[in-house]
This record gives sequence, C-alpha cells and structure tokens, in this order.
Amino acid sequence: MTAPPAAAAGTARLSPSRDARLVPYCLIALGGLAASLVAGQPALAALAIPFALALAVGLRRTRPVTVAARFVLDTDQVLEGDPVTGRLELAWDAAFETRIMLDRLRGVAPLPGDALSWAVPVASRSFQIPIRMRAVQWGRHTPGEVWVRMEAPLGLLTWTGNVIAAPALRVLPGSERLTDLLDPAESRTVLGTHRSKRIGGDGEFAELRPYSPGDRLRDLNWPATARHRRPFVNRHHPELAGDVVIAIDALADDSAASTAVLARAARAAWALASVHLRANDRVGLAGLGGSTQWLPPAGGRLARYRLLETLLRIGGDAADPATVRHDKHRAAVPSSALVIALTPLHDKHTLDTLQAWRARGRSVAVVVIETADLLGEPASPAEALARRVLRLELDRRRRELAELGIPVVTATADDPMTTVVPALRRARRAPFVRGRRR
Repeated sequence: MTAPPAAAAGTARLSPSRDARLVPYCLIALGGLAASLVAGQPALAALAIPFALALAVGLRRTRPVTVAARFVLDTDQVLEGDPVTGRLELAWDAAFETRIMLDRLRGVAPLPGDALSWAVPVASRSFQIPIRMRAVQWGRHTPGEVWVRMEAPLGLLTWTGNVIAAPALRVLPGSERLTDLLDPAESRTVLGTHRSKRIGGDGEFAELRPYSPGDRLRDLNWPATARHRRPFVNRHHPELAGDVVIAIDALADDSAASTAVLARAARAAWALASVHLRANDRVGLAGLGGSTQWLPPAGGRLARYRLLETLLRIGGDAADPATVRHDKHRAAVPSSALVIALTPLHDKHTLDTLQAWRARGRSVAVVVIETADLLGEPASPAEALARRVLRLELDRRRRELAELGIPVVTATADDPMTTVVPALRRARRAPFVRGRRR
C-alpha cells in the first residue's frame, strides 16, 4: 500500500528591515541639501543628489511583502536511505531580487550535486521547483523550513523570513532479518502465549478432574461438584506470556557518528520488538537521554503500530537538539519484565537509570552499540590517546554493570543481533545484587 502524499500550505507576511547604509544615506542627502540652502552653494546640493536618488530608488516600496507558499511531499512515509521527493511553490506580490533557501533539515540530507538554495530573477513573482532529498535518520521529522530573502534595489531594504515548514515525514527504520539468526526454539527471550503441554496456572482451560489434596480451592468447578456430588477442579494450561521493555539510549548530538549509532539502535529495537510481538509477548518501549518517551507493554497488531509511532518520536526528538535533557527516567517498568537496553554507554545518566532499575529488582540486559568503526583512523597521537582513554572508561562501565548482575554484550555493525539472544537468556538467570538505590 502506497503512502499518501503530504502537503503544507500557508501565507507569510514579511516586514522590511533596513540596511546599515540607509541612515548614513539619509543624513548625507538631507545634510547636503540643507548646507546648500544655508550657504547658497549649489555644489553642495550636487553632492547630495546621488544619495537622494539612491534613496528614491531603494525606498520605492516600504510596506510588508506577502508570500503564499505550498510544500508538497510525494509521500509522507519512507524507509531510511530512500529518496524523498516533492515540489515547492511560492508566489509573492513584489518585483524584487529574491533568494529562496531550504534550511534546518532534520532527518534528511540533500542528494549529491543538488543545491537547496535558488536565486529568482527580479521580474518573477512566482517560483516552482522539484525537491529531491534522501532520508538519513529514522523518526518523525519536519524535513526543513523554507526561508525567503528579498532585496530592494541597491539593497537598502530587505524582507527576510520563514514562509513555510515542510509537512511531517515519517522515516521508518529498516528491520533486521532475524530468520537466519534465531531458530524457532530460541526466537523468544521470555515465554509467550503459545499453549504449553504442562498443566497448571490460570491460562487456557485444559481439563476437569477430581479434587486432589493440594489443589487450590478457587479452582473448584461448582457445577461439576454439584452434579457428581464430589469436588472437581478446573486445570489450565499456564499463561506463558512475558513483558519485554526495550530501552533506547536516545541522547544524540549533531554528529554523523551519533546519528549512525541511534539508527543502529533503532533497527535493533524494531527487530527485537517484531520477534516478541509475533510470539504474542507484550513489548514496551522507553527512550532514555532525550525527550523521554514511554510506551507500556502491550501485544497484538495495535501494539506494533503504537510501538512504531513511539520509536519514530524517539528518533525525531533525538534529531532535535532542543529536546535533549537529563531527566531521570521514572517509568513504572513491570516487576516481571525483562529490560533490554540498547546503548553505546556514553551517557552516565543512562547508566544510572539501568542501575536504578536493577536495584528495584528488574531483570536487565545491556546491548552495547559498537561505535569504534564510525570514528575512522585517528588523525593525531593525541586523538589516539583520547580513544584509548574512552575505551578504558567504557570497559570500566561494563564491569560496573556486570558486578550488579547485568549481562553486557556488544552488537557489532555487521551482525548486531547474533549476540543479543544469549545475553537475554542470561538476564533471567542472573543473580540479583541489591545495590544502592539511585
């Protein structure tokens, strides 16, 4: 099913702003004319005439300029790495030299060789251009803002402003292929709702049998007991569904490496969530480090859509530096849930949150997103030394988590999911170490 197009339209009113030369020109023109009248020297007036003519030409229009804009994207949903196409339409009520620029890109980047600024001839009062970009960051974004700058003749007045923002774009993370990585017996880190051969618990009804010592009184089947005149109890298949909370370290900056780490975490999170949802487990999602997002565990198709929407919000907030803060995450993680944290371990606040969850008795597993391959070769001995210090600090943080009973594995760029499943199995078996509550 093809995603529908997205469009944004509006009208902006741009007020003029004066150039730094405007006041000196006025003073010279008025001063020269005044001096010519007082001194009776026409030559002084001749000096002021060029400045007066410049003012007359440059100030022909001083009122605001109205710009009507329409921004259309051919689709409102793409995959990471896919092209983003559309068109931009502008019309204004003035005949000035105009420059148009698409600025403040979020989640997208221009294609090689394509410029995102255009000069419009003076005689034109409208503009239409196709837009071509590439989606580079998963999340829900406003891809860019259209800015217009108009200059009066000689540049004494300018009209500048943001006339329209692009419509919202959903960039979906690509899903990892897990079929070849996990066999059916190991495709679930916690038990799900598939019926078990074992009998007991409060799940699906299994059988009706006579009462035996040790059976719970609440399992008595009163109609069968009255009919047979001896106690009968209901037996059930146990409910094996589990809660899984995937926590993503969403603290990002404007660097390309940070964006790549966040994209890797998103792909791993979506892959893990898809596996658990297909197995009828309840999956929750928490974003840490930026604008905190929390999706309580749930199952089914609706949970899959809600999970994706929350994941996109996390990616969009991480791409916007204004949302970064260090609030401690206080989401009510279910006591029976397994928390899977996807993080490069760069942020100390994320480490504190994981330790706090473990101190409250939660099962926690940490998947470290490897970043060494994103840095390239060190440019100097000092940079090489700094990387060694960073590596030692990350190793210390891994040991600190391991001492609390939190299994830690590293997800490589080539195959980030192969080492996750053993860590999730160990998380259930890890002994609980009660630490200091954060």
